[in-house]
Amino acid sequence: MAYDYVDDHRLLRIRDGQTRDITAFAGDMQAVDELGALSVELSFTVLTAPWDKYVERRIVQPGDRLRLVNHGATVFAGQVERVGLDGGVTAYDYGWYLNKSQLVLQITGMAADAAIRQVCGKAGVAVSALCPLPAKLTQLWTGDTPADILSDILEACAAETGKTYQYYVREDGLVVHPLPETAIRAWHKPAANLAAFDITWALGKVTGEDSIADLRNAVVIAAEADERAYTGAQASNAASIGRYGLLQHVEVVQSNPGTRGLEQLARRLLAQLDRVGHTRTVEELWGCDEVRSGVVLDFNSPAFGLVGRHRVQSVTHHYGGAGHTMALELTALDEPRAADEADTVHVPGLPASIPAGDGVTTGGTGGAAAFVSTAAGEVGYREGAGNQTKYGAWAGNNGAAWCVYFIGWCAAQAGAPIPTGYGYVGDMAAYFQRRGQYHTVASGYIPKAGDLMIQGTRHIGIVRSATRASVQTIEGNYADSVAAVTRYYSEITGFCTPWG
Repeated sequence: MAYDYVDDHRLLRIRDGQTRDITAFAGDMQAVDELGALSVELSFTVLTAPWDKYVERRIVQPGDRLRLVNHGATVFAGQVERVGLDGGVTAYDYGWYLNKSQLVLQITGMAADAAIRQVCGKAGVAVSALCPLPAKLTQLWTGDTPADILSDILEACAAETGKTYQYYVREDGLVVHPLPETAIRAWHKPAANLAAFDITWALGKVTGEDSIADLRNAVVIAAEADERAYTGAQASNAASIGRYGLLQHVEVVQSNPGTRGLEQLARRLLAQLDRVGHTRTVEELWGCDEVRSGVVLDFNSPAFGLVGRHRVQSVTHHYGGAGHTMALELTALDEPRAADEADTVHVPGLPASIPAGDGVTTGGTGGAAAFVSTAAGEVGYREGAGNQTKYGAWAGNNGAAWCVYFIGWCAAQAGAPIPTGYGYVGDMAAYFQRRGQYHTVASGYIPKAGDLMIQGTRHIGIVRSATRASVQTIEGNYADSVAAVTRYYSEITGFCTPWG
């Protein structure tokens, strides 16, 4: 581990069974690792001078095997894909093979881990580490790449378990595991006579932006009845208002969750909205081989707006020059409130709720923000032994799979126009399909906050936000808990749109 030694990265070329250290010939070397990309890309340049007989030619050729090692530990293992006349070299790790071949594969009632081993066997890639994958699959693939098949298999597993899986290929084979939520310690030892330090203590160039465009520091829960407007609850943060000015959000509901429900709704909605948005990229950071895409780092640099857990979306390792350095793109997993002062909440209450129609009991006709806020307030809740949860108990079916019961419970608490009596994902999807409030992923629809994310008939979640690349959700029964999750469209079947 980097805690114990000063970096000494060596680039080895393997050709015709012979290994040669070509570190002295490689300049501008870097490795790019992006979450969601199957392969790590290693690039560098070699000196070319075809007119000079003293400059060695063909130091690197397409098809050569490469290993980048640090004190004997393999950092990269792969194969050269192309070499330019200008000396530019591009290589990829062995995940490259999973994107190149095409397979014909049929499985019937096969366990997911066995299916993955079969795919890798056909692709000529070993399997190094597989996490438990309980799904059983029946499917036919004709002309698909191994990477596409693996993606389909893990999508089915994600739908059944509620976990997001990452996979990549090391020197000894394929690795599959759920995305981690626990931060690692990343060390760099700059010299033999100096102690190693945590890289998050010495940030390099930090870029990004902070924005209050979406910040709201006052919330009003309101309802209309008998041609009158009622205020059911108010919540605000005086420190945030003093700092940013009054930025108020009004959430209109037409059902009454009761005094306690109104208070919880106001508190949760304010806690969700009273935050300064921020994005961060860190460059010229000291390097650590253990930092790869998907890992979580814990920062404590308020001056740069980097506090709490951040997932590494991409990392570029630079070797040579000033030594081993990195550039990181980060996504915050823990976002602080806009101000530390306690919220003020006042709950005068609402009149009797307006019953929902069409024979299906729903939470009401409240807004999406309240629904999402209610769900966000549950993040971190964990089930007891035997699937025991307050959501299953509320639904009268404790001990069963509870992702749908979580949706119904949140709808009831927030007064959302979502059925509260279902326990099966297919029933929930069918309800919205009958009303024309369902969009498939293939339609290109980008979901909005409050939409329901559907994964076949096996799993469901609540959309917090979305881009064209990914969807941020809150999900019950994810790793036995309520969790904030990042989903990619390849994992999702479609979206229910309760608010039209």
